[in-house]
Amino acid sequence: MTDNEVNAALRKQILKQLAEQNIIVPVIAGYQSKKAGRENSFVMFFNVVEGGYGWQGRRYNPNDDNANHVEVQKAEKTIQVQGFCDDSSGLTALDLTATVRMIVNSLPFVEALKKSGVGIQRASAVRTPFFENDRGDYEMNPSFDFKVTFDRSIKPKTSVIRVITPQIKQI
Repeated sequence: MTDNEVNAALRKQILKQLAEQNIIVPVIAGYQSKKAGRENSFVMFFNVVEGGYGWQGRRYNPNDDNANHVEVQKAEKTIQVQGFCDDSSGLTALDLTATVRMIVNSLPFVEALKKSGVGIQRASAVRTPFFENDRGDYEMNPSFDFKVTFDRSIKPKTSVIRVITPQIKQI
């Protein structure tokens, strides 16, 4: 899977399950290449760190001179989710973020992502720092982290070896 495929699966499920809770807010991936401006209430998620988990697997399926070599790595990525809400929505930023955290831990979310090839690990506690916004007011910036796992693969060009000729030399 690619980073975009994982992000699309996450976004789709968060939007779907927020709507089931009658919460209609944009869900955006952070650090997008094009700035779209800030909404008053929204959920933002972004990648924090990614690493490989376990050993990289290799398999071959020789066909003529092509070894059809595939290498697969289980990737483990930490995602951070943040929620922002204006005062008019009836929810606080903490309410929105805590709801998304419950959604990420829910069985329907876990099962839907599993069908997409993405595994979910339990979400962390919600942090509630404050920051000074562009109007000089203090605004809550709650966030939590969770890990996803998925398979990354590459297909190196590897030729089939037809003959091995040993050359033993005396030392």
